[in-house]
Amino acid sequence: MAAAIEVIEGVDSAGGQPGSRGMKIAIISSLFTPFGIGGAEQVAAQIAEGLQQEGHEVDVISTVRRRDLHGDDYRIDSLNGMRVWRIAPWNLYWRFDRETDHPGRLTRAAWHAVDLWNPTVARPLAKVLEKIKPDVVNTHNIDGLSPLVWQVARRSSTVVHTLHDFHLICPRATMQRRDGAPCPALCRGCSIYASYHQFYQRYVNAMISPTQMAADLHRSAGWTTPKMVVVRNAVGVGEEALPISSLTGSLHVVFMSRLVREKGCETLIQAMATFRGRKDHIQFHIAGEGPYAERFAQLAAEESHITWHGYVKGQQKSTLLSRADIFLQLSECRENAPLSVLEAKQFGNYVIATRIGGLPELIMEPFDGQLIRPADPLSLVDAIETQITNRARIRELRVTRGIASRGYGIHEMSRQYSQVFASVNSHCPLTEALR
Repeated sequence: MAAAIEVIEGVDSAGGQPGSRGMKIAIISSLFTPFGIGGAEQVAAQIAEGLQQEGHEVDVISTVRRRDLHGDDYRIDSLNGMRVWRIAPWNLYWRFDRETDHPGRLTRAAWHAVDLWNPTVARPLAKVLEKIKPDVVNTHNIDGLSPLVWQVARRSSTVVHTLHDFHLICPRATMQRRDGAPCPALCRGCSIYASYHQFYQRYVNAMISPTQMAADLHRSAGWTTPKMVVVRNAVGVGEEALPISSLTGSLHVVFMSRLVREKGCETLIQAMATFRGRKDHIQFHIAGEGPYAERFAQLAAEESHITWHGYVKGQQKSTLLSRADIFLQLSECRENAPLSVLEAKQFGNYVIATRIGGLPELIMEPFDGQLIRPADPLSLVDAIETQITNRARIRELRVTRGIASRGYGIHEMSRQYSQVFASVNSHCPLTEALR
């Protein structure tokens, strides 16, 4: 019988206190700021800073190019009062460089083969952990480190792994075929790949998943030994006041994503064509980067109801979300818990999202938004048409939606992580407080 999956919904008062009951925690992420390419790295950074604010002593272990160590086993950077230990396991390329160097298919395959078991991780990681002496090691994305990281860490610490995607059961980490279609179940190759990683679950005390969907999927794929806990992701968008939109004027719809087919780009392009000539009723705002960037830029140059923003971040992104009525999340592959949706909700955006992966767990219909079928332009058009008619109502509820979403933030997420760490480690200072 599979072990139960615990869902943490509330937060008690057993968080760490500065100078008293705090734990020593090591966060391990293959990439860490300023080197980051996705939500996994952002969540790892938020958790690290949140735990530090809770009064825990937090160190981060991440990777860097080998040449940047100048022959040493590691280097130490400082970030917001935390030590960031950089190590450099050998492989064909550094994971961060993959996004710019675009290695070929055979090179990527060889990289993954090395990453299944990379002994060059052991020496520098063991040295760093000996220096830190953590109570708990919390691993995040271990691409570029290999499962050996768990074995090394477990020699002296409790190990808790956070699930950000499906890397442990699918080499593509997305459970989708090369044509972009989602896989209904593990294929033969993925089953073998998943079985390999299952061997190392004996070194993992607990796994944290941001969604029930991902937790259930890993349980069914054979990850039955570690304790499984659901802790929702959170984002922090600042305490600025939520804007109050005008109850009149065109509906502003934002699509902010990695611009690839599986994120719903073709679906959106087809849907936008039906609103041609209606700029007084609707305005589409497209932001991001990827293979579809040029196509969206061209459409914006030709169509008055489309605006192209390119890649946005920081204040530019906040401004775009603060002026939006609707946020689109049109993924056609299994999403886990995309931070973009959580950010949009905190700005009070009404979210139209596809009913796939963990997205239904993030959208409470009809208050937060609406779920539609993936890869279905007609469903998207119908949903938008309805909101053009109802735009006064969704604008009236904007502040209420934003305030509700901000009730669970990085502080709450970090305290829940503290509870999980203490619950699986009898040597942690917080354990007695939770009993």
